[in-house]
Amino acid sequence: MHHRILKSILAGSLAVATFIAGAERLQATLLNYAHLEPNDPNGSVILSDLLNGEIPGIVVGDKIFSQFFYSTLPNDDMPEAQDVEVFGFQDLDGNYGLSFHGVFWDLADGKPSDALLRFTVEVTPQAIAEGWRISDAHLFLGGLGIGNNSFLAVDESFQGLNETLNTHATTLGDEPDQVLSDWVDFSQLYTSLRVTKDILAFSGDGRVPVRVSVIDQSFSQTLIPEPTSLAALTIFGLGLILARRRPPPRDGS
Repeated sequence: MHHRILKSILAGSLAVATFIAGAERLQATLLNYAHLEPNDPNGSVILSDLLNGEIPGIVVGDKIFSQFFYSTLPNDDMPEAQDVEVFGFQDLDGNYGLSFHGVFWDLADGKPSDALLRFTVEVTPQAIAEGWRISDAHLFLGGLGIGNNSFLAVDESFQGLNETLNTHATTLGDEPDQVLSDWVDFSQLYTSLRVTKDILAFSGDGRVPVRVSVIDQSFSQTLIPEPTSLAALTIFGLGLILARRRPPPRDGS
């Protein structure tokens, strides 16, 4: 039975090593296309290049961003993918992420505008091997402009999770309000997340469009024991248990 437990532990360690090796090969492919250094003003790509496969993903610090999707409603005012720049950046707390720069707006034409943006964020293979996992996410809006009787919201969700991020600005009703940043601490730690952003804008002013030009997204990581170290500790602990279970030597042996 103890041999079966030991074989299971070793098999688990081999699976982790195989996963990391495969992820490293993926990262090497991405690095050939785009490696955005934090806060590099020249380090940007166009969203349409991420959608058509010309650039399959972006590496920013200890994060990999890939599998982008973007859509807008027919005949609305949100920007086309070729008019959105994507930057790598590092926030004030040292977390890596992406900054989306474009004119996300709604003109005063009596109907709202909406855009849907999706991507996958992953921990780099090296960071996974070191034991880092995604623990929380941060959202910030910049370049806000809003007139009377108008509304703008950027809401974010994560596939398979109940946690959400919500930012908005409104001048509807008698009490104008705005929340331009939000964050969430995840109930579990992750090596990968599928992110969905919904960008909704409505201008009821008649003259002034409602708009936001910068949407920043960053992710924090927490260190856990390295998978290889954890397996080694488990094997060591199993050895101690087996040693304790051995019967004492007989007299004269």
